[in-house]
Parts: sequence; C-alpha cells; structure tokens
Amino acid sequence: MAIKELLNTTIASLEDDSEITEAIDFSKGVPTLEKGTYRNVSPMLKVRYEKLGGWIDATHGDWLDVKEMELFWNNEAKDDRLVGIIQNVKASICNWEDHAAGLFARNRVSIFAASEATNEAICLIWFDSTEEPELWVYDCNGESRYKDLASYLQAYVNDDVSACENKWKLAEI
Repeated sequence: MAIKELLNTTIASLEDDSEITEAIDFSKGVPTLEKGTYRNVSPMLKVRYEKLGGWIDATHGDWLDVKEMELFWNNEAKDDRLVGIIQNVKASICNWEDHAAGLFARNRVSIFAASEATNEAICLIWFDSTEEPELWVYDCNGESRYKDLASYLQAYVNDDVSACENKWKLAEI
C-alpha cells in the first residue's frame, strides 16, 4: 500500500476512539530534540503533516504536531496532556536502556509520538544517507524499529508486532 492509503486505513481504524487536529504549518521542518534544529520534511512525513496536525490517542500515544514537538525545547507546556507526555519521554530517555535519545545526538532525534499515561513513544531517527527517518518504537513489547513511516503503518495495519523480536545489538545475536 502507498503511504496515503496506509495513513487513511490507520486513521479509519482508530477514528472512533481518537481526536485529530487540523494540519498546521510545517514549513520550517520537523523539530528535533536540539533546540532550534529542524530536519527537512521527508516525502512520507509530508503526506502525514499535510493530512493532520496532532492525533490524540493514535498509535503509540499521541502523534505530535510540530508546535508540540518544539515544547521539548523549553518545558513550557501548559496543557496537562503535554506536560505528561514530556515528563514520560524524559523519564524514558533517562531510564530506558539504549533509548534512541541517549544513543544519538539530539539533532538526530525527533519525538514523533508519545503517551501521557504510558512509556509508549515513537522516535524519528535521522540518518544522513537516507531520505526517510527510521522509526524507533517503544511500548510494552520493548523496542521495535522500522525503516520508515510506511513500514511502521503496514505493520500496524497487519497487526504485526514481530519487529520487537529483531535483535539489533551484535552481542544479542
């Protein structure tokens, strides 16, 4: 399936239990954890950000709009939901062994989604040699990695959680 179809299928599967906010300007790019640093919007993320802003109760927590992603820079969230999300992400970064935000420079990590109530989160990992960022997903299954947004959404649509079984550290293989 193409990215638009995957996104529409995922939204349709959750629309009764979630809230989607209107798309907002993302012309500066996708905020990373490094204050003031943005990454160019990849083709797949462009489809996502053109379709919707934020998405509350989406897959792996709430999908954040670019303004919400910027809140990680200054802790100025006033909304209880966003305060909870920021606190949970920061706690995971400090306490989850080999969390992406602890392994990579802050300008290579964006928080794509997170939950105010659980440790669920999706990090975008920006590599120099690829057009699309990888998605590193954290949930009760542990850690899963996807080569791009389409791969992640395809696994969601297929109810495929096998990515959490993949070993990434050579010492674990």
